[in-house]
Amino acid sequence: MSRPRSSRKAFTLIELLVVIAIIAILVALLLPAVQSAREAARRSQCKNNFKQIGLALHNYHDTFTVLPLGNTVSKQGGWGHSFWIGLLPYLDQEPLFNQLVTNGLSTGYTGGGATSTGQAINGPIVRGMVLPFLKCPSSPLPDTKDTGGGIQTQIANYVGISGAVDDAVGTPNGFFNSTISPQFNSSNCCTCTPQGIHARGGVLLVGTCLNLRDITDGTSNTMIVSEQSDFGVNTNGQPVLITNNHGWMMGTASNSLTYSERHFNLTTIRYPPNAVQQNGVGISGAGGLPGVCNNDGVNNGVFSPHSGGVHALLCDGTVRFINENIDLSSLKRVATRNDGGDVGEF
Repeated sequence: MSRPRSSRKAFTLIELLVVIAIIAILVALLLPAVQSAREAARRSQCKNNFKQIGLALHNYHDTFTVLPLGNTVSKQGGWGHSFWIGLLPYLDQEPLFNQLVTNGLSTGYTGGGATSTGQAINGPIVRGMVLPFLKCPSSPLPDTKDTGGGIQTQIANYVGISGAVDDAVGTPNGFFNSTISPQFNSSNCCTCTPQGIHARGGVLLVGTCLNLRDITDGTSNTMIVSEQSDFGVNTNGQPVLITNNHGWMMGTASNSLTYSERHFNLTTIRYPPNAVQQNGVGISGAGGLPGVCNNDGVNNGVFSPHSGGVHALLCDGTVRFINENIDLSSLKRVATRNDGGDVGEF
């Protein structure tokens, strides 16, 4: 007598669809948490970059008893270099520093071919090089860009602070630079009018080295480096690159002792964090923020892809996250070393 065949119950199509739907829901719920965790890790790394830069600045100060020049002026002509070059030995990049020419013609210009005042000499050395401490891990910007003649140079995601614009220039709300920190118009090169305004009330300046004791508002109340790590927008609302057009080494031109030239790798605070609409006059259309532009933007400000604000390095070496809704007057005071006003909470 044969045994009865055992029956197997298979999953129905409906049951399989239900299971797949449940898995999809769980993945949808989990994905934002994973993305949030990744962004938190990237923000932490960005903060660590600032701490590394802060330590380098203090080590530089300990060695020379002054902070570095924000921009150098090339005495031999052309474009000088930015403060980043002076910090290289304190950022574990002494071999690179030793390769670079720091006292010559156009030491900060990295584009290929001849400039109007001579040959760029350091461009081939840093071509295609990406220094991790200059890169915000959250930044959507390309690591490098063509800075002339096909030479790809890294774009720094971090920028030195040279001061803030008096409220008399914009909407008055109570901030005015000290009398020993005047402002100067900055000449434009190619695209943006009206021109931006370059202030000297901050810490990283053109042609002047400061000591920590010159920061009379207090090192814990004054920022020295912040972020330029996201795209701006043009007057049509489309993303556009408004960060340093000539790479992380670029300083300022040989005629800048009048403070009328463009200053690269530095910014003067004129607008709130994440105010990034490129000035459109002379480009296409009209509108936008004066002084915000790729090749001429001395007022590009501070901006980042981090939700809600930007990181800022203070002169005491601490790193703060500055909310994009900060009172503009408070932000300008934080960007100024000697205005004498009460910074308040920021």
